[in-house]
Amino acid sequence: MPSVLYEKKGHVSYVTLNRPEVLNAINREMREELEQVFFNFEQDNDAWVAILTGAGRGFSAGADLRDRGPRAGAPNKPVSNYSHRDIMKPIICGINGAVRAAGMDMMLPCDIRVAAEEATFGMTMTRWGVVASTGASQLPRSINWCHAMELLMTAEPINAQEAYRIGLVNKVVPLEKLIPTCEEYAEKILRNSPIAIRMTKEAAVRGRDTSLAESLHIGSMLSRYSSTTEDSKEGPKAFTEKRKPNWQNR
Repeated sequence: MPSVLYEKKGHVSYVTLNRPEVLNAINREMREELEQVFFNFEQDNDAWVAILTGAGRGFSAGADLRDRGPRAGAPNKPVSNYSHRDIMKPIICGINGAVRAAGMDMMLPCDIRVAAEEATFGMTMTRWGVVASTGASQLPRSINWCHAMELLMTAEPINAQEAYRIGLVNKVVPLEKLIPTCEEYAEKILRNSPIAIRMTKEAAVRGRDTSLAESLHIGSMLSRYSSTTEDSKEGPKAFTEKRKPNWQNR
């Protein structure tokens, strides 16, 4: 059984962490499979949006601490740094239960985050003597500094409503509405030009940690490039003809 499930319906790709017996703790096998799955998603011109979630009762309990050494009988192959952080297509996260430590690191690069009512969130690395290196880089970029540092320094989990209050998630819903809500977000995104969406995300990601002048330059450069695409011509034409655009992703 694969550690990561991948399914595509129309333009939406579904990525499901699939080690429910250990609350989807992330071992080397899962990391390697995730790299391949997200690489395939990025390369697929017909896949425009991804929904990431977990099987079973939890999204991810974090890194599997039992899997920190090399696998018996297998070469100690390093895991590359490629991840969904590098993807400019929109990614929606459906947090179906507990998410901890490295699971938070996986959730944070997602663009829209929907939590089930029973979901809980925690940066618990320091409790076990591990530096929250990735989380320390990502969390203050997602929420206010004081809320980020509270999570990082106390290692105490918070519930879904508190995560919503501090801006860590977009919405909290009953578990049975989790994936349908993610799909509603996906459908809203799919109404728009996939090229324009990707370039808008790239402008936001690249411009986030630079000066205002450089950020405006990045946005202007991407805008000029997008104006040469077929979709940039289809949008105004559809508006003039009072119909829905027929996006070609070209």
